[in-house]
Amino acid sequence: MNSHKGFVSFMEDCVLPRHLKHTNDIRLDGERNGGKRKAFGYFLYDGRRWKVDEDTHYEPLELAYKAFKSGQDPFTESATASGKGSCLSLTGNLRKLLPSRAKHLYVYLA
Repeated sequence: MNSHKGFVSFMEDCVLPRHLKHTNDIRLDGERNGGKRKAFGYFLYDGRRWKVDEDTHYEPLELAYKAFKSGQDPFTESATASGKGSCLSLTGNLRKLLPSRAKHLYVYLA
């Protein structure tokens, strides 16, 4: 399993190279739809370990990466829909840049 010290290294070591190899994919798992709870990898953020699920789309990850690289914090933490855990979402300004209102970012406290 891919586990990284930070989000930028996670992106540079795992996500970006995979997307370069699979340019037509929209999700980490290569699928177009359907939910999965299988982990693609992990990274540390704000002193805690976060799990990225395989059904996460590339676009929100790449927006977050660009924000990090420019010195901005792209994430906001909130409770999951079930209220039993925590998840990361893009900040409001970044979320507005996504073409759909769907989150497509499945990052959970591990």
